[in-house]
Amino acid sequence: MIEELREKPLEDRLEFYNFITTGCTHLYSKGKFQDDKFMAIAPAFIKFAKDDPIFMAHLLSWAMKKESKDLQVVSTFFNGLSDADGTPFFKGSNKNKPNFRSASSAAIQMMAPNLALRVLELTRFKFGVKDYLTEAGHYPTTLGTALRKYILYRESNPDMIRGLKTAGLGNKFKKMYKLLHMAPTIETAAILGWKQKGRIIEKISYNLSELTWQEAIEKIKKDKISPIVALSSVPTINAPIAKALLERCTGNQAIILQNMFRNRGFLDIPEIKELFVEKVKTAKTVVDRIDTLAKDLSDEDKKEMSEVRSKVRKEQFGKVGKIYMHIDGSSSMSGAIEFAKEAGAIIAECVNDPQEDFAWGVFRDGTRGRTLKLPDEFTKEGFHQALYGLRADAGGTNCAACYGLAREFGAEVDIYVTDQQHNTGNFIELIKKFTEFFPRPKASLIVNFSSDIVLGHFRRSGGIPLQDSFEKMGIPYSILKPEAVKSSALVAQAIATAIKGMSAIIDEIMDIPILRLPRWYNDPSLEEDYKERMK
Repeated sequence: MIEELREKPLEDRLEFYNFITTGCTHLYSKGKFQDDKFMAIAPAFIKFAKDDPIFMAHLLSWAMKKESKDLQVVSTFFNGLSDADGTPFFKGSNKNKPNFRSASSAAIQMMAPNLALRVLELTRFKFGVKDYLTEAGHYPTTLGTALRKYILYRESNPDMIRGLKTAGLGNKFKKMYKLLHMAPTIETAAILGWKQKGRIIEKISYNLSELTWQEAIEKIKKDKISPIVALSSVPTINAPIAKALLERCTGNQAIILQNMFRNRGFLDIPEIKELFVEKVKTAKTVVDRIDTLAKDLSDEDKKEMSEVRSKVRKEQFGKVGKIYMHIDGSSSMSGAIEFAKEAGAIIAECVNDPQEDFAWGVFRDGTRGRTLKLPDEFTKEGFHQALYGLRADAGGTNCAACYGLAREFGAEVDIYVTDQQHNTGNFIELIKKFTEFFPRPKASLIVNFSSDIVLGHFRRSGGIPLQDSFEKMGIPYSILKPEAVKSSALVAQAIATAIKGMSAIIDEIMDIPILRLPRWYNDPSLEEDYKERMK
C-alpha cells in the first residue's frame, strides 16, 4: 500500500480558491462573530483540511502574507484539524504523516492578540459538518498548546506585554487567559492593571489625567502609547494633543478616529489635516469603510475621503489598465443595475484615471450594446444619478453585445455584471469578428448573479456560456459574488488573479514555504516555569 497524503485535483483547488476569496469575508461585524457566515464556509474548509492537507498548509502560509484577517483566522483553525497530524498513515504503518498542523501553531505566534483570541474562540464554537465533524467544539491539542505557549512566551518577554497594552489589546489578552484557564504572572498582571484575588498586584498605569497636556504628550511619545488607550485618560484634547495622538495612529486607527478629529475641528488645521491624509494613505483593511465610519460627512468631505481611498488603492495595486463594465439589462437582471449603482465607484477606483480609463455599457438582446454616459463624479451618489431611470427590459440576453464597444475603448479588463444566461447566438462566434482588429482583453472578471455556480460544493450544473467561452478561448477570468464586492481591494485582487491566470495563483500558493515553528517554541523551560508557578 502506497503511503501518501490525499490531494485534490487542480480544478477543485481553483474552485476552492474562488470560494474563499469571495466567501471568507466579513466573518466579524463590529467585532461580533457571524456564525451563519462561518457555517457557510466551514464545509469547504474542513474538506480541504481532511482531503487535501498539503494545499491547506500552503494556503495558510500564503494567507499569513495577505491582508485578509478572516482568512488568516479561519485557515489557522481548520489547518489545526488537518489530516496531516503526524500520526501513522494507517494501523501498523512504519511511517507517519507529516505534521502540517504545526503550521497553525506557527501562524498563531505571528498574530496580534485580537486574532489569536478569535482562533481560540473558534475552538469553543460548537458545530458539525456531515461526514467530517461531529456536532461539538473542536479543540485539537496542537491549537491548545500553541495558544498556551503564545501567552507563556509573552510573559517571558514583558516588553511584549507592555507593547500590546499600549496598543489597546490588553483586554483581548486577558480574555485569552480566562478562556484557557490560565493565571498571569504577577508582573503581567501589574502591566495589565489586572486585579487578582488573593494576590497583591502593584498596578502599572498609563493614566495621563493628572499630567499637564505637555507632560501627557511627552509620555505618549516616550512610552509609545496607543491613541485608543491615551484617549481614555488624557487631561484634555487640544490641537497639540490631537497631533500627538495622530502621530501614534496607524492608518486604520486614523480612519476609525476621524470623527473625533473632525468634530473637534482639528482637521481644519492644515498641519493636522496633512498628517491625517498621510496616515490614511497607509491604511489597508479599513480603507474601504473610510466614509461609512465617519458620520455626517459634508459633500466636500465625502469627495475628499473618496479621493484619498482611491489613491490608496491605486498605490497598493498599481495600474490595472482600462476597464469596461458590461451591465446585464435583461428582464431578470434588475439586480445587476442596482449592483452597478452601489459598486460602480468601487470598481472605478481600480483604474488610474477613471475619467479616461473607465467606461461602461448595458446589454440586452440586440447585436450591439449601448455605452453609458460617465457619472459626473465617481462616487456612489454619482453612479446612482447616472443610472437613475435605467430599467431591466424583457427579451433575450446577448452578453457579447458590448464586447466590440469595449475593444474600441481599448479596455484591457472586462467586468461582466450578469447571471451569464447568454441566449442570443454563439458567444464565441459573436466576438471572433473583433479579434482580427483588436487585441483580446488581458482578463475578464464576472460578478456572478447565477445560482448555477455553487462554489462551496465545487461543482457546476450545466453549461455556463460566458465563463465556458472564456475557457475555450483562453481568456483568463475570475469570479466574484455580488455580495463580496465590498471593497476595491477585493476587486483589484480578483483582476490581478485573472490576469495572472488561475492556475498561476495555485502555483503561487504551493510555492509558499509551509510555516515553521519559531526556535523558542520547543524550549521546555516555558512549560516548566509555568508548572512550577502553578504548584
